[in-house]
Amino acid sequence: MQENINFIIIDDSKEDCYLIKKRLHTLNKNYNIKSFLNAQEAYEYVKKSVVETNGHSNKNIIILDIYMPLMDGFEFVEEFENLPQNIQDNFMICALTSSINKIHADKISTYKSVKFFLEKPIKTESLLDLIAS
Repeated sequence: MQENINFIIIDDSKEDCYLIKKRLHTLNKNYNIKSFLNAQEAYEYVKKSVVETNGHSNKNIIILDIYMPLMDGFEFVEEFENLPQNIQDNFMICALTSSINKIHADKISTYKSVKFFLEKPIKTESLLDLIAS
């Protein structure tokens, strides 16, 4: 299992952030995990971040809740896709939702930067699939 993975969890639920982080750490305690309750703050972090690879191939995964106040997942992805390509290329976005509305899942899947989709509650097997992708 790949050890050098950075995760950014963006979810307005403290409980969901905690549970995702806990589940990821059970898979590998070396994962670097940062969580945000506010998508705007996460966007500013991603926009300013310079991913240091130190000669290694780091994987950078954003787990993004679709429905949040202020800036939702759709708005985050739209802003993200306006960032310079070299920043976009450093991240893979995984959309996360508790909604079973197929229209919303289909809509978020149309964005080029969204590469994976997870439903709440997240299962370990789903995270393993995400990591392997």
